[in-house]
Amino acid sequence: MVGLVVTVVAALVLAFCGCVGLGVLGAFVDDSTSSGEPYDDPYLDDPYLDDPDGIADEPTPTAPVTTPSGGPGRFTVVYEVTATGPVDVQFYDAGENLLQLDDVASPWRLRLTANNRERVQVTATPAGPDAGDVTCRITIDGREVYRNSGRWGATCFGW
Repeated sequence: MVGLVVTVVAALVLAFCGCVGLGVLGAFVDDSTSSGEPYDDPYLDDPYLDDPDGIADEPTPTAPVTTPSGGPGRFTVVYEVTATGPVDVQFYDAGENLLQLDDVASPWRLRLTANNRERVQVTATPAGPDAGDVTCRITIDGREVYRNSGRWGATCFGW
C-alpha cells in the first residue's frame, strides 16, 4: 500500500514539474523568436492567388500550335472527333499546351507534328444533351494508334 501511495505522489510531482517546466520553456522560446513585427504573408501579393477558386489561369494560346517551337516535330499526329452533335474537345497541341474548344461542330480534325508521345491526347464530350455517342481517333505517321467511343465521351492517347 505504501508503494502505491509513493508511486502516485511521484507521478503527481513529475507531472506538475513537467507542466511548469514546459510553461517556462515556452515563454522563453516565444520571447526569443518573436520580433514584435506583424507577420508578413509572402503569398499576400501573389497575383496567381487572386483567382476566386484559388487556382490561377495560365495564359493559353488563342489557336492550337501545330509545330513544336524547336522545329518541325518527329512525328505527324492527326486528332479526329466525330459525334451526332456538337462536342467539347480537350487536346494537347504541338507546344504541349492543353487546350479546350467548346461547342465544336462534328466532325472535328486537327493535324500537327509533335516530339513527345506522352503529350498526344484528345478527349471529347457531348456539348448538348442529345449528342449521342462520341468517337475519338488518333493516328501517328498515318497509322491508327488509338480509337475510343462512348455515350458520355471518349479519350484517346498517343502512347
